[in-house]
Amino acid sequence: MKKVFLIPLLLAAIVALDGESSWGGKLYKWVDEKGVIHFSDRRPEGPEKVIGVLEERDLEDSPRANAPPRPETTPLARSPIEHAVQCTFTIKSRSKIGTGFLVSANGMAATCKHVVESMVGPTAVLNDQSEFPLQVVSISSKYDLALVQVLGPGNLPFLPLRSDEGMVPGERLFAIGTSAGLQSTITDGVFTGFRKVVPKEERYIQFSAPVNQGNSGGPLLDSQGRVIGVVSMKTISVGGAPVTGVGFAVPTADPVEEFRYLIQ
Repeated sequence: MKKVFLIPLLLAAIVALDGESSWGGKLYKWVDEKGVIHFSDRRPEGPEKVIGVLEERDLEDSPRANAPPRPETTPLARSPIEHAVQCTFTIKSRSKIGTGFLVSANGMAATCKHVVESMVGPTAVLNDQSEFPLQVVSISSKYDLALVQVLGPGNLPFLPLRSDEGMVPGERLFAIGTSAGLQSTITDGVFTGFRKVVPKEERYIQFSAPVNQGNSGGPLLDSQGRVIGVVSMKTISVGGAPVTGVGFAVPTADPVEEFRYLIQ
């Protein structure tokens, strides 16, 4: 029987960066009654929603060391895949790393549930290497999906979503992610078909683009740069023998179903 494993995201060693983002104002951090960590420029609505200490930080007094100047506009992409790279970012904490991608100009982004559900103080590293706090907005109870928000500047570039209807075996696909810790790594392969993966028998897109540690939560795209899935897991062995080129992504219909009302 084929064994399917979630892409492991724990790294042997991660260099911690203490820098802060350079945009002004206050940043508040707290944990709610469900254990979800929040970052916001506004205080929580009521003290009953805060578990533990409400942390307050004055952002304008703590610019990130050696932060590159952020351009007023995103450089014009020369291809749909280059645009997709500009819309994809690294998600990191002290012990985990993964990928997310922007789905709206106000910083809303999609990733995998298993990337962020146990992260403490996640940070988003955008393609231009600027860093911003990452807030977990919603975690799906049905799929390996989460909606997060980059608490940074507005008017960010974002990716269009494509329905998986009409996909043909052999169609070329691209995966973008922080593969093995290397940000904005692009791999390509083809669409194989749809599979139901145990134990929940959920429907996944099977593809052949190579994926590694850190790819989880990244976009799976067609040649026009439209997202058709969220990279979630891969088969690493069958009967003890190593397997390559067998990856799985959550179809875009699932995040649209789960989070449409939050990203419109």
